[in-house]
Amino acid sequence: MKQLIKKYSILLISAFILARLLTATIMAIWPDILTKHNIDGSTTTFSSDYIERLIEYLMNIVFIVLISSEFKRQKIESIPILVVTFFSSFTGVLFFLIFAAQNKLTLITNER
Repeated sequence: MKQLIKKYSILLISAFILARLLTATIMAIWPDILTKHNIDGSTTTFSSDYIERLIEYLMNIVFIVLISSEFKRQKIESIPILVVTFFSSFTGVLFFLIFAAQNKLTLITNER
């Protein structure tokens, strides 16, 4: 269980940092990527948060794949945890760790 906690805490921290670094890099390379020039000559600028959220959702899909593979290894199935992970990787990983710990405790209790 300690290995799972270490693994996913490192992955979560690196995903959050990577999302911000990629957003900053994209904004440095293409500063006008979120700027829209309207027909009337005005300009509309969107927040860089849109890019950051897109990158976070893409990383959440990676977390879904990782958690899904962990479920297969431990012979567990819980689709709601995967759905929650898509919207928030932190919450999904937290529920996954709680679910895995409960499953291990249940297996230990049943062996006695």
